[in-house]
Amino acid sequence: DTEIDEEDIGDVNMDELGNKVWLVKVPMFLAEKWKQQQREDGVQLGKMRIYDKPDQSGSNISIILNESDEYKDIPKEYRMQVTNERVNNMFIFSEGRDPNEIIKPTSTQANKAVPLSMTGTVHHECAVTPSYTPEYKRIMRKRVLEQHKNSRRVQVVNQSEFNRSMLSVDANTFDTAQKKPKIDTRTARMERQDLMNTLFAGFEKFPFWTFKGLVEHTKQPSAYLKEVLGDIAKLNKSGPYANMYSLKPEFKKASA
Repeated sequence: DTEIDEEDIGDVNMDELGNKVWLVKVPMFLAEKWKQQQREDGVQLGKMRIYDKPDQSGSNISIILNESDEYKDIPKEYRMQVTNERVNNMFIFSEGRDPNEIIKPTSTQANKAVPLSMTGTVHHECAVTPSYTPEYKRIMRKRVLEQHKNSRRVQVVNQSEFNRSMLSVDANTFDTAQKKPKIDTRTARMERQDLMNTLFAGFEKFPFWTFKGLVEHTKQPSAYLKEVLGDIAKLNKSGPYANMYSLKPEFKKASA
């Protein structure tokens, strides 16, 4: 392996270390859309609104995307929640090399140090999530329905192929066919956001669910389902719907 001499590393430019930066985590589908638009300079991605009073989730910052065909298949409104107001020892670096530049490992450029600069200190850490608007519900409902489409396919065979397959069946293979195949009862985990979308769709259909009913509806492992369910629903311990789950108040309004 080729090593870079310490003398070639150079100093890190720290002129902008005092800049306060917000580290914002956005959904992957939104990050991909924005990444595609970074090819053009000066593109307006959307608008940020800051309200005097926070909403039920405690957020008073919203992001609204521009009206564009680029965003037709994703939600347009998002809320930004500050998840860490005091971030320690987290900094933003930038490279002086063009990220689109392709350098071969055998090139002399590969051994040269890349100029580094500290462009700021992370002051707040935030998370962006879609707002539960009718548009968001429509998009998520469509995604859930696509996930639950029947994946079975019908294969058409001609008569000669059918006859050959029937003639090849002898007593042994017929006896084997009578044995019940082993069924793998293990269920694959959905992505957390996809499971939440499935649960929201279920609670839109019926406001109260037993845990057994939710297991059958989502086809997810019980422990994982209970973990995600605790984020959006509550277990009623008394009344006519005792031992049944319903959405938490902050989600009922959004899903109504």
